[in-house]
Amino acid sequence: MKSARRSAPRCGFPFSLCWGLSAFLLQILLLSALGEKLTGAWRPSQARLRLTFSELMLNKRIIPLTFRASNLHSIVLDEDNRRLYAAAKDYLLTCNLDDISSGVRKLYWPATPERIAECKMAGKDPDLDCGNFLRVLHFYNQTHLYVCGTGAFHPRCAYIATSMFNRAEQLVLHHEQTECGKGKCPYDPRQRVASAMIEGELYAGISSDFMSRDVAFFRSLGHRRVIRTEQYDSTWLQDPRFVKVNAIAESNNVEDDKVYLFFTERALEVDNGNGKVIYSRVARVCKNDIGGQRSLVNKWSTFLKARLVCSVPGSEGIQTHFDELQDVFVLNGKDKKNPLIYGVFTTSSNILNGSAVCVYKMADIIMAFKGEFAHKEGPDYKWVTYPGRVPFPRPGTCPSSTYGSFKSTREYPDEAIFFIRTHPLMHDSVYPVGKQPVLMQVGVDYKFTRIAVDRVEAVDGQYDVMFIGTDTGVVLKSIYAPKANQEVEEIILEELEVFPDKSPITSLNLSRKRQWLYLGSKSGLVQVSLYQCDLYGKGCAECCLARDPYCTWNGSSCSTYLPSSRRRHTRQVTLNGDPLTQCFNQGGAMHTWTEEKAMFVVEGNSTYLECIPKSRLATVSWLVETDDLNGLLQEVTFGDQIISIEQGLLIRQTDRRDAGTYHCQIEDHGFRWTLLKLRLHVIPAEQMVNLHESLEQLAGPVKDRSLLGPGHSPQPWYKNIMTLINYPSKMDFYCEQVWQKDYKKKRNKLRLSKNHRSVEPSQRNKSPMRGRRNKNKPRAKFLRSPRST
Repeated sequence: MKSARRSAPRCGFPFSLCWGLSAFLLQILLLSALGEKLTGAWRPSQARLRLTFSELMLNKRIIPLTFRASNLHSIVLDEDNRRLYAAAKDYLLTCNLDDISSGVRKLYWPATPERIAECKMAGKDPDLDCGNFLRVLHFYNQTHLYVCGTGAFHPRCAYIATSMFNRAEQLVLHHEQTECGKGKCPYDPRQRVASAMIEGELYAGISSDFMSRDVAFFRSLGHRRVIRTEQYDSTWLQDPRFVKVNAIAESNNVEDDKVYLFFTERALEVDNGNGKVIYSRVARVCKNDIGGQRSLVNKWSTFLKARLVCSVPGSEGIQTHFDELQDVFVLNGKDKKNPLIYGVFTTSSNILNGSAVCVYKMADIIMAFKGEFAHKEGPDYKWVTYPGRVPFPRPGTCPSSTYGSFKSTREYPDEAIFFIRTHPLMHDSVYPVGKQPVLMQVGVDYKFTRIAVDRVEAVDGQYDVMFIGTDTGVVLKSIYAPKANQEVEEIILEELEVFPDKSPITSLNLSRKRQWLYLGSKSGLVQVSLYQCDLYGKGCAECCLARDPYCTWNGSSCSTYLPSSRRRHTRQVTLNGDPLTQCFNQGGAMHTWTEEKAMFVVEGNSTYLECIPKSRLATVSWLVETDDLNGLLQEVTFGDQIISIEQGLLIRQTDRRDAGTYHCQIEDHGFRWTLLKLRLHVIPAEQMVNLHESLEQLAGPVKDRSLLGPGHSPQPWYKNIMTLINYPSKMDFYCEQVWQKDYKKKRNKLRLSKNHRSVEPSQRNKSPMRGRRNKNKPRAKFLRSPRST
């Protein structure tokens, strides 16, 4: 297959300028129209529960840890020793894994004063650049961490023994205890880094110079030489932004094991006039790659890359792409060679604001690397599949006994080395499962930043629960269920506000062993429980409708599901959430919970009937049962008199005919039940006169004149009386005032009596002219009438 030559345009400068401007405006109009269409047709999924930070604290579901160290970058968990380690600016922090607010220790590791002074002289920001921003944090072995920091644009690394945190004195790491970090850590803290410690060797995608122009994928440490990608070659890497590094086995032969790199870069395949189209990529190298013999010396000789596509198919074949990869989570199953790859993507357009999660099979990624190579004959040609013969061994193949007799990459023929140097890009792209995202949010005020996935064994099967961090300090807990026509149903279970200052989530780790989620941002650390089943409600229907794989109805409450203790009354439907088939007891009745209340209101006053369902997905309807209807339920008619508001029912001027039992009914996922029964008692206005007179006789004059009724308050006096009736705490306050008044009277009488008896008889008969002022002043004090209560 020959390359298709593209004819060069023959128009003049003015025409080409007008044509370019017209094309640009047309693109803007299309994106604007597409954005309106997407935000209208794809409405954001709503979470069933939304919990604020204060509500999480009230329910004891979150444990925060705030500290002075800023710019938190990464977190690692030591499950065996119950410790958490966090890398921040100038500090390495550790705390208790079960309670991050306890056992907190800090290692102070600043940049040297000389390096800070040089950084400032270079024109860098003293706060945002000229510090030691820790960017690489990994376990080197069971006793040591390997940590690297930017060192005020002079990166340094160090082996840190975990036992040093047991010391009582202040911990400081000095410059002589560190080593050069070039090729291991970026100079600029603003540059994103992706790294992994694999068998004692550090694989890192970083910018390796002061100006951040030499961006490469390195392997360092260990006994082998440092190896990297080709330098300043746009066919290998073009303005990359590294996201994740993972080692994934491909076969039972360890010689075939590969390391995968996920990143984004400027796409050379697309020429739209400005050259700024962003593509997401997956690249791989062999673990046993040591470079070529005469070409690609100390360079990767097995480096290949392919495009990761996360898009939504539209009408007329138009694809809406989420181009910018933000995070990757590799979910391993029983077969370690076939994990699922979860990727978080965002749009690169400022017009269409959206995020998505796409899932990839490892088999599809391997298939793309076994496919055709991309080829471009020259600058005026299009990208096509390589038309010639592919050399042997196939470029990208690891030296092993599986695919040949080559013992190392240095034995590869020059033809194979030259081919992979000029053809690192695969022609075929990698598409997600179902050719579309499993979760998508368009037109919302946040973007996805991080993801962690937990595979949960539920009553009706396995589910992958996604925990997604955002740039507004919110975590989404979500699952997806397959539907007909290869579609999936997006189910957002919870929306948790873990950082009240809305700081972006920069690190997210999940502990399956402890069932905690650990999150980091610039404002600190938090740990959040993966579930709290009792928040969904008190009835079986609410528990089943939640469709949370962690939760189940055990016959009496919504509780945590434990696969090892399966009970007879266990109920849970995650796929369709139909309580009609799950929540019937042995007597044929539905397991529902209805709250009953009574409320009093004076005729002519306004009143508010509150009904707030647990689920934000539920719709509320009101029915009333009055004496005139003989027990029959009638739908409440809304108008000027009765107004339906978001959290209840407002009756503006209560009439005697409004008395009755109001039923607040909830409809969720096609199921309806009564959440609240509220008996409204309407008291005739004339009956309140007798109550007023009785209270006047009992209490006498009171301090709060608003409680006295007509003539003392601008509003009808019985409105305040009803306030006391409907709110017992205020009635208690009123009664306490009456009691205090009576108590003060008795106390004053007692004081006066004691004072009179304490005066000596000789003093009582003295002339009234002597000591008049000393005599009358204390008597005036005791004879003063008490203040009104």
